[in-house]
Amino acid sequence: MQQNTADRRKDVAKSGNYDIYLEIDCDCEELLDAVGLDYEEVVDDTTQNEICISLNSDEFEEMQHDCNFNYTDEQDIGLFLLNAELSEYVTKVTIYKPNGDIVQFK
Repeated sequence: MQQNTADRRKDVAKSGNYDIYLEIDCDCEELLDAVGLDYEEVVDDTTQNEICISLNSDEFEEMQHDCNFNYTDEQDIGLFLLNAELSEYVTKVTIYKPNGDIVQFK
């Protein structure tokens, strides 16, 4: 079941983790299945699936260092979190921080 933004903010605030939602074109479902990633169809866009990856603060810091947020885009983040082939299909990244902030790349 899909969560709304307020629920996602509450979840990350409780866990202290960074929840990163990657929207990825549904044409690559076979690739996602092949690597064993769980995904759900995006509620308001049936052409996209959504993957959630949770990072602790150290892992998130490493991602920020490798994907300088001043210059990066959604595909760079997909490359860091997934792989080169899947990153080409990433169309949007939404990061829910434990402090309640939301960062998007599209």
